[in-house]
Amino acid sequence: MSIGYRIPGSQERVNCANYFVSKFQEIDINFTYFLHNFTAYSTECQNLLFKLNENWTNIVILGAHYDSRAKATKDDYNPDDPVPGANDGASGSAVLIELARVLYDKKDDLKCQIWFIFFDAEDQGNDGKGYGMPDWDWCVGSNTFVQVIHNYYNSSKESFECMILLDMVGGDNLKFINELHSISSLLNELFQIGRQLGYTNEFPANPISAYITDDHLAFVNYGIPSVDLIISFWNKNPDWPYHHTTEDNLDHIDTQSLKATGDTIEQFILNNYLKNSTYQGNSPWYEDINALPTGVLSNIIISVAIIGSAIAIIIFYAIHQINLKKTKEINQTF
Repeated sequence: MSIGYRIPGSQERVNCANYFVSKFQEIDINFTYFLHNFTAYSTECQNLLFKLNENWTNIVILGAHYDSRAKATKDDYNPDDPVPGANDGASGSAVLIELARVLYDKKDDLKCQIWFIFFDAEDQGNDGKGYGMPDWDWCVGSNTFVQVIHNYYNSSKESFECMILLDMVGGDNLKFINELHSISSLLNELFQIGRQLGYTNEFPANPISAYITDDHLAFVNYGIPSVDLIISFWNKNPDWPYHHTTEDNLDHIDTQSLKATGDTIEQFILNNYLKNSTYQGNSPWYEDINALPTGVLSNIIISVAIIGSAIAIIIFYAIHQINLKKTKEINQTF
């Protein structure tokens, strides 16, 4: 947070990206990383990708955005001021850095490759009160990255297992929602793990459900099972009413929330990818567990088509008989 506002195109944004590199090099001076530079709305932006355990060909992606919003559009008093972005951006980034440190120490016992991605240019769209930056869309960094994701892996040898996005994971009174673009089998497993670790408030039994446009959506559309760990941030939710205001600062960050998030992701990795683990989760997560099986769905579609055709024939026959009757009546009149 001492770096300042990480607004796309600003020097503080550049400084923050350099900070990420320095933190990963503290873990390992040779930590593999890539700078994904791109231009959005005539503004220079940058995503950062760090790779751990590259000897494995199955990839787990952990992501967060790090840009902060240029205007506090929901602030009743200072709507033109920038947002500090302690929760909305910095919290997820902080958890990624700590996860990288923790998982690096266990990398030799893990049977997967892990990507840590920091997205730029996520938070500048129109939130109903206005734009962060004029006419910008949401999630520009992640969408741009996925368009060129083939440049960062060998599709003939490597494959993606899942993607987990962390967004607003450090605020007071953390309560994750059931984000409906997320693959439910993967999200349900994370909720189950979090609750087993004792984080029952953070992973409620009956969470709020909502569709959220966020950085995971580009990966869902690419075909990677993905989830968004995010809170209810709309309508000034009393649990955390500081979204897109100048009050999104360190005063409203809770280390317990950060710990709950980090512990849950770490345990998810250990459960599924620790060598010799006997854990049975919902992997491979490619389908929602609440979705109908393909065969059943196909039978339903075929049945509906047959029933629809039969109804159409009956209606056509009825109309034909009515018209025939009317024709007879007209002939009789004349």
